[in-house]
Amino acid sequence: MRLLVSVVGAVAVLSLFAQNEEDALRYSLTVPGGTARSWALGSAFDAVGADPASASINPAGFGLYNASEVSLTPGFEVNDARSTHYGTSASDNDQRFFFNNMSLMLFYPNDAGKDWRGGCFGISFDRLASFHWNERAVGEHVNSSELTRFVNEANGHAYGDLETLFPFTSFLAWYTYAIDTLPGSTDQYVAAIPQGSDVKQTHTIDASGRMNGSSFFYANNYKDKLYIGAALGLNGVRYERHTAHTEVALDTATALKSFQYKEDLLTTGNGIDLKIGIIGRATDRLRLGASFHSPMWLSLSDAYSYHITTAFRVGEGQVKDSPDGTFSYRVTTPWSVVASAAYVAGKHGLVSVDYTYTDYRQARLRASQDLVDEYDFSIENGLIKSNFTGTHGLRVGTEWRSGNWYFRGGGAFTPDPYAGTDARHGTAHKQYSGGIGFRTTHVSVDLAFIYGMRDTNYFQYNASLVKPTSEKLTDARTLITVGFRP
Repeated sequence: MRLLVSVVGAVAVLSLFAQNEEDALRYSLTVPGGTARSWALGSAFDAVGADPASASINPAGFGLYNASEVSLTPGFEVNDARSTHYGTSASDNDQRFFFNNMSLMLFYPNDAGKDWRGGCFGISFDRLASFHWNERAVGEHVNSSELTRFVNEANGHAYGDLETLFPFTSFLAWYTYAIDTLPGSTDQYVAAIPQGSDVKQTHTIDASGRMNGSSFFYANNYKDKLYIGAALGLNGVRYERHTAHTEVALDTATALKSFQYKEDLLTTGNGIDLKIGIIGRATDRLRLGASFHSPMWLSLSDAYSYHITTAFRVGEGQVKDSPDGTFSYRVTTPWSVVASAAYVAGKHGLVSVDYTYTDYRQARLRASQDLVDEYDFSIENGLIKSNFTGTHGLRVGTEWRSGNWYFRGGGAFTPDPYAGTDARHGTAHKQYSGGIGFRTTHVSVDLAFIYGMRDTNYFQYNASLVKPTSEKLTDARTLITVGFRP
């Protein structure tokens, strides 16, 4: 019997902490890297080329280089989250400096008269995703409690088995008297704050980290009419999240005054991906491009712990920490395709359009290759298929020249990846950008400003017990790029 309880407990813990569809989505939502120039054009750079952004959009763009170059792009971002939970509004924000891109492009010309005119190879470091968000939601009068989740989980299991079965959740609540057994029962429970009783809820999420990619690329130029290229990406992930859910009972008749349930999570890992692309000159002024982005194959490891604190109206409160947990797994992100066109008005300027298709239903969670007993993630992968959808994104940009000065503008439209029937479905991510640049033969300086906005929804705990929290998310970035050419 003890062996059976241990096995059931292991499966329950694995089911709880194996990554779910939301975590798979987090590592699938990447953005183009690149420079202040490419971002000022809305990252509509698939057919433009001759910029470090080609490493994360279309590596064929490196074939348009005719000189070697090194560039550096630092930036500053402000991420703001405004929430509404049961009619109450709250907000929080985060800001930081970061490096968006560092690149080295090495160009070599072929002998005069050859069809292949010259190649370009090198390395480009890009920031592909930022996880720096501080979020705060407050509900002044909420007729729901997370303790009901713990009761539902514990029901049917003897209290003596909770530590083995649910060491990170209902055991902590039972140990601190947030839930207790019904009188005369050993496996049926009641919450210290009954479901339906009014509580004040405060839910905070302090997240940080990033996904970086280092791309090794090569491209070549055929008769100044066709450009092909490929980039191999080595990617690194670090995601840290501290979540605190606090409830204060507004009914003074309850013995429990308040409780707080905290989560600390650290995810680290690495992965690999491949991008291939082509750009062709349909006419002297019209370029057409296409690129394929393979899935990103990631190997990740989680380290996590949980903590509950309770306070009573009479007597001392209780505190209980969970053990430290670890879990390793793999994520395969969806593939993407990009089709593009750019109209180049000689040396005066250009207009560019990129179309991107990504099917987020293709994301997959898989067991770590180091695990002996593999968990097949069939439930989680089924939710990915049913809750996500394919998206059709659009990026547009323009650049015009006056002497050594360049003036740019652009925008991007990225639909929400949740299916329309999912309660978490939000609005598309809309970005608006602009910038200026100054270029000489050997030195260039570019500046870009980007503003993005989207609405989204999430559940603080079980969707069957609580209404979703809605958020308005805005992100503002400033990038500056300095480039040097021999």
